[in-house]
Amino acid sequence: MDAGLAVVFAAVVAALGGIVVAIIQMRNLAEENRTDHAMVQKRLDTVIDMVGKTSAKLTSHLDWHVNTSTKEPRKDQKVKQVATRKKK
Repeated sequence: MDAGLAVVFAAVVAALGGIVVAIIQMRNLAEENRTDHAMVQKRLDTVIDMVGKTSAKLTSHLDWHVNTSTKEPRKDQKVKQVATRKKK
């Protein structure tokens, strides 16, 4: 075998080996990607449930404010002090 043919043969083997390794890695990455997406989807579902519960509580609380009285709520004495305090 002459040197030129040996170099070409080595390049072809290296290229084919690189392609095989790339395909194997792509399969592993695709599986890992699916696993990661499933985990993120579960966490997003949890967050969506938490936001839904908080939204329901907030709506209920706001309805309570609307339905209890139209009068201005009584302010706490401490809040009045802070609001009327003079700046130095």
